[in-house]
Amino acid sequence: DVCQLQIPPLPVVPCGYPNSWYHDITSDTERYMTLAAVQDETIIGLVVTELRQSKSCSPDEIALLDRAQLRDSILTYIMTLGVRQQFRRMGIASVLVKEILSRLKTLPEVKGVYLHVLASNKHAIKFYESLGFGCCEFIPHYYSIMGHFQNAYCYILYMHDGQPPPSPMQVIMRSLRSVFSYVYTLWMYVYMATKSKLRQHRTIAAG
Repeated sequence: DVCQLQIPPLPVVPCGYPNSWYHDITSDTERYMTLAAVQDETIIGLVVTELRQSKSCSPDEIALLDRAQLRDSILTYIMTLGVRQQFRRMGIASVLVKEILSRLKTLPEVKGVYLHVLASNKHAIKFYESLGFGCCEFIPHYYSIMGHFQNAYCYILYMHDGQPPPSPMQVIMRSLRSVFSYVYTLWMYVYMATKSKLRQHRTIAAG
């Protein structure tokens, strides 16, 4: 219900979204996955996610995923999660996120689900960690709240074999393994070629 979402006192959706956004999240099902908790025909909780194709992701988003998995992949961003004040601490947010994750798991191209959270919001951090999300980045001054900058963490949950980019040490180890494999293959080729020639010489000598 777009009208319900746009009611100013509704604390489910934070301020700052244009009117077109409310229409998009309720109509564009290819780009957004929206789920609401309803009681007596009133929205009491809401989670909105955006499915972002890797080819249209920003460099910061691309950096969340191993480059080998970028082709035709989707990163899903949890744009907002909220529950009305009087219905909080009832497990509604947990049900909403778990249901969204369950639906995303049916889409094999989705390699990760990520979000941003205030660094000072310890309750939210504990909540996401309990659902399997892991912290991947600290971002200074990410939010601007009432004229003040606030730090944030980026949390991500990988799925369908999605993986983070390799660490510098992993890159070095991969390179060393490649070099070792090449050297070993070359050595085996030279060894087998030499062995073959020796057999030929022995055959000629014996003849």
